[in-house]
Amino acid sequence: MEKKKWYQKMPHTYVILFCMALLAAVLTWVLPAGSFERAIPEGMSRAVIVPGTYAAVESNPITPWALIRAIPEGMIAAGNIIFLIMLSTGCFNIIGKTGALESGVGIVLRKVNANKKLSGTAIIFLMTFLFSLLGVIVGPEIQIPFVALAVTIGLGLGYDVMTGLAIIIGGGGCGFALGPINASVIGTSDAVMGLPTFSGQGLRWIMWFCGTVLVAAIISLYAKKVKADPEKSMTKEVDTEGMGFSKPLDEYTLNGRQKAVLLVLLGILIAIIIGASKLGWYLNEMSAVFIIGGVLAGIAAGMKLNEIMDGFSGGAKNAANIALIVGIARSIQVVLENGKIMDTVIYYLSSPLQGMSPILAAIAITVIVGIVHFFIPSGSGIAVAMMPIIGPVAMTLGLTAQTAVLAFQVGATVPNFILPTVGAYVAMCSIARVPVNKWWKFGWRLTIPLYVLSWVFVVIAVLINYGPF
Repeated sequence: MEKKKWYQKMPHTYVILFCMALLAAVLTWVLPAGSFERAIPEGMSRAVIVPGTYAAVESNPITPWALIRAIPEGMIAAGNIIFLIMLSTGCFNIIGKTGALESGVGIVLRKVNANKKLSGTAIIFLMTFLFSLLGVIVGPEIQIPFVALAVTIGLGLGYDVMTGLAIIIGGGGCGFALGPINASVIGTSDAVMGLPTFSGQGLRWIMWFCGTVLVAAIISLYAKKVKADPEKSMTKEVDTEGMGFSKPLDEYTLNGRQKAVLLVLLGILIAIIIGASKLGWYLNEMSAVFIIGGVLAGIAAGMKLNEIMDGFSGGAKNAANIALIVGIARSIQVVLENGKIMDTVIYYLSSPLQGMSPILAAIAITVIVGIVHFFIPSGSGIAVAMMPIIGPVAMTLGLTAQTAVLAFQVGATVPNFILPTVGAYVAMCSIARVPVNKWWKFGWRLTIPLYVLSWVFVVIAVLINYGPF
């Protein structure tokens, strides 16, 4: 038998995440404990850090027992995300049982294949932009149910599992990272800095478009290489049984009930988009939509009530592994907070900004925030933790408030592709059966180019004194 190389011997995702939580626990014994004072500014509902108030506090090193206890605490803290995953998976399990989604996608791809003018590359660009637009409106968690669809399309086009996974993580992630209406990152940061909500959209829309083109191009180049030589696939060892299409494309048809199910699915998407962009909906409201959507899809398909409930429970059961991954990932943040060193990390990483030139400081913010983001995976969480410090320091160095928010946005989102603490992306890998270490290897191909592209726009923002409008 061929001897495996070191990078092919990566441990289970649980083991990787637990080791990182263990490292965080060790740091609570090494780093000094400290804390900032916090206050709730007018017009905000969450407390933010008060700059200049960092002080040492009594240490609270994390013991082995406290480390283990942090795992269920992390699951409780990520409860709304976990239940969204389980309920949305249940909803899509019901839709999957009707055969409507597979048949609909199969018919579309059959027509695409018949149209010789539309290449696989064009489909990759189209799907990447569609998921990127969805990412502009909703966060990564909401896109988890669409992983199976993206993978099916990737395999249907003759590519591999990684291509489909990259389309949804790359496209959706780019929309979330560089889009102009990211409520958790930009909305919270604008509130902290006293800027009009989602102001300065012009430059951000251009950055989003360029970023999405870049991501689609990177995925297309990889897909072409895989199609030319399947041995170059990063996921050639992944078992794809039960994934992709169950029969030849020319055998797919849609009956009346299946068409009704697809209308329900369209309704789910419309409700999510309108709710997130107009009504302020977030994870709990999204979960409610998937409950209603799953029931309506089952009714449309002619299922009995018990069959619909079995569909929900079956999907939730399949999502249990994903829920554990999300909970263990969140436990890293719990350990740092319980060990009272989270603010210490923020304080010492932000200190080097003093004395830098405006351009260098703006780029440094993207890197520093990216490092802290490893420990605080929540977009709004890192915004209330860091923006009150980053903002005033940036303005004393000659940056506008809008440029400070832009630099912060880049650092708080672009590294998502390679951060194990971002549970949504780790969960997507699990659904696609792609080992997380293989995704990280591909994720670097997106992260570095997007960082470089973002730096170009950050420098432009510095040079034009980027304002709120």
